Amino acid sequence: IAAAVDIWAQGPAALPPLRPPRTPVLPVEGERNVLITSALPYVNNVPHLGNIIGCVLSADTFARYCRLRGWNTLFVCGTDEYGTATETRALEEGLSPQELCDRYHALHADIYAWFRISFDHFGRTTTPQQTRIAQDIFQRLLARGFLLQDTLEQLRCESCGRYLADRFVEGTCPFCGYGEARGDQCEKCGKLINAVELK
Repeated sequence: IAAAVDIWAQGPAALPPLRPPRTPVLPVEGERNVLITSALPYVNNVPHLGNIIGCVLSADTFARYCRLRGWNTLFVCGTDEYGTATETRALEEGLSPQELCDRYHALHADIYAWFRISFDHFGRTTTPQQTRIAQDIFQRLLARGFLLQDTLEQLRCESCGRYLADRFVEGTCPFCGYGEARGDQCEKCGKLINAVELK
């Protein structure tokens, strides 16, 4: 028990590696190749046990199973650093979005390492490589006619000179009358809302 408490106190650095790192893990012809990921956690909070259970634990369990079977397995994940949640939290903490992402990505990586989640790669959505891949996928979908172009009304804050993302807008739900509905969905009735529809 004393040894376990000592390891607990020292954190992930005290733990032996799960297995030797394999970089890169590439598909092998004639073998069973398995690519695993999970929902990417936002970098707007410190992950807790519920995040781990609901986000990465099942994927980690499956990755371990696949490796035990001898399958060529790649388990990737990373922090989602785009979106209104990041911008909102950065404003609350008085940080730039990049400073917030740097801080919370390191926190997430440390916590997942402490829980010994067996990622082959834990990255970030803001890296140049990720940006190139996402833009390539977008351009291919666009070229093949799979994307729909539409126009959307958006509210603007005159005092700060910015268009407001749906999470910055609150009001009364036009469907059920709930007075604290957000600009994307009413938490009471569950209906999707366009921010300009709020009262």
